[in-house]
Parts: sequence; structure tokens; C-alpha cells
Amino acid sequence: MSQPPSPVVASFAPPPRPPSARPEGVSAHLGWEAILLVGVLATAVLVASNGTLFQGSMPWWRIATVGLLATGFALSLRTATPNLAVGAIAVLAGAVYAEIAQDGGSGVLAGAVAVVVALVLGLVLGAIVGLTSAPAWAVTLGGMAVAQSITLGMLDGLSIPVPRSTAGTGMAVLWTFVFLAVSIGGGVLWLVPGVRKVLTTNRTLDDPVRYRQTNLIGALAGLGGSSALAGLSGVVVVTYLGAANLNGGENLPYAVAAALLGGVSAFGGRGGIAGTALAVTLLVFANYGLVQTEAPGWVVYYLPAALAILIGVVVSRMLEARSGPFTATPPPAVPGLAPPPGPVR
Repeated sequence: MSQPPSPVVASFAPPPRPPSARPEGVSAHLGWEAILLVGVLATAVLVASNGTLFQGSMPWWRIATVGLLATGFALSLRTATPNLAVGAIAVLAGAVYAEIAQDGGSGVLAGAVAVVVALVLGLVLGAIVGLTSAPAWAVTLGGMAVAQSITLGMLDGLSIPVPRSTAGTGMAVLWTFVFLAVSIGGGVLWLVPGVRKVLTTNRTLDDPVRYRQTNLIGALAGLGGSSALAGLSGVVVVTYLGAANLNGGENLPYAVAAALLGGVSAFGGRGGIAGTALAVTLLVFANYGLVQTEAPGWVVYYLPAALAILIGVVVSRMLEARSGPFTATPPPAVPGLAPPPGPVR
């Protein structure tokens, strides 16, 4: 006599975890930042033993100006809207500052106007990216050309002199602390779940052409904020040099290198706390050491940034692997249409 088949017991998988923008991989970023800290200390000891690293204001001005620019670019990377125009916007802001200051205007007012000009340009670029879903790198390349054109028209090949900062090392250290506060403070703010949830929607998990209203917020914050910080960097550069000219765009490779080497994801949405600040310091110290060795110009000014960018890309990919799948809030469903696909894991 055959036995009746055993009843089939349905096995239920646990319900899927709702999508979120949680801080995956923070421990991996902190581990990398510890390695960077060791590198900074070792480089400082090595360079200081063979030169005058901590004498004079030049290294601190360099950390402050490159750091503000790098912090701006890092912000745009975190929001997945990389702003390739930050270097050109910094030069434009410096020209605006010099133009107003040269005519007898207040230095504070001139600096404020210059930063506002940079902010407005960044917000325009952010609006284009957010409303069209166009890649930020393409839009900001256009913004770079616009900024360079305006700067060229203002300077007309000339250099605009301005009163140079007379505060010396003290003012340089002050601006360095401003950069550290903004960079590290921004990294801490990024740990807040609500901040990440709002600003990481441009790291696309579905069709990149699809219009998403939430992307506009991230694009405005990323491109507007990065442009404002670039503008502040440009103002600090001009106050240190005592003149505005067309040179200064060479800081862009160092800003990109510091953000990537510091652990900010090239894919957007992720980043550590103090990585950008540590990477900026490491690159500036290493560059200062190369200057002291009287190495060729191409080695001093371009090779460190190039190598750091390539290493930073590898670091970014390794941190992504250690952090696990990225999750983000999916775009809202459209009435009458199939719901959008869930997050890719």
C-alpha cells in the first residue's frame, strides 16, 4: 500500500531589506585612512629631514588652496556628479576677486562676490544635470569652457595685481584649518543617513536617462557646493600670490588625485571622513620634497598627481569591493506603468 506524498512545506525567505543609503564600508575607509596617516607622517619626517618643510608659509598655503579645491571635487564625487570645472571656476573666482579689489573694493566683499559667482555657475550646471540626467562630466566640461572664456575676457592676457596677504604663516595656517574643518566636517556629515539618502540618488541603479526629481537636489548640492569651494580656493590663491592670472588650472589634477586617493568613490555615493585631508597633505609634502631635490618640472608638477590618480582609481575599486553592494532609494513608480526595477545587487 503506497504512502501518500508528504505535504509540501513552503519555505519562506526573509523579506528583503528595504533599500537605504546606509554607510556601507565605513570601516574599510577608516582602515585606508589609517594607512594614509602613516604615509603622511613618514613623508613629513623624510622631507623635513632633508629640507625646510615646516619653515615658511608656502606648504600651508598649498595645503589650504589645493585642499579647498579637492574638498569641492570630493563633494561632487560623493553626489555622483563629478565637477571637472572646479579648476577653471577657481581661476575665474580669483579674477573676479582681483577685479573688485583692484578698484578699491573691500577684500571681504570682493571675496564674497567671487564665491557667489562661482556658486551661481555651479548651480546652473547642477540644474542642467538634474533636469536632463546628462552625465555631469560632460556638462561640467562645458562649464569649464565657459569659465575659461569669461576669465580670458576679463584678464585679456594680463595679470591683475591685488594687495597680497601680509599675515604670512599665521594666515596660511588659519586657511589650512578652515580646509580641514570643511573637509573632515563634511565627511562626518556624510555619515548621517538622511544626508546620504538625499544626495546619492545620482548613483544610478537603473536607466540613467530616466528623469528623477530627487536627482536635481543631489546635482545642485554637488555642483553648487563644489563650485563654491573652488571659488573660495581661487580667492585664497590670489591673496597669497598677490595677482590674478590665467595660471592656476594646474591644481585640478591634484584635486582629483587627492579625492580619489583619499578614498572617495569614483562611482559616487561613498567616502570616508578624513581621507581627502590626508591625501592633500601627503601630496603637498611629497611635492615639496621633490621641489627641494631640484627635480625636472614635469616630475615635480605633474607626475605625482598622475600617479596618485591612477592609484586612487585602484583604491576606489578595492574599497567598493570591501564595502559590499551599494543600495539607494529607487525612483518612484509612475502611475499606470510598471514599477521601476529594484536596486541592483
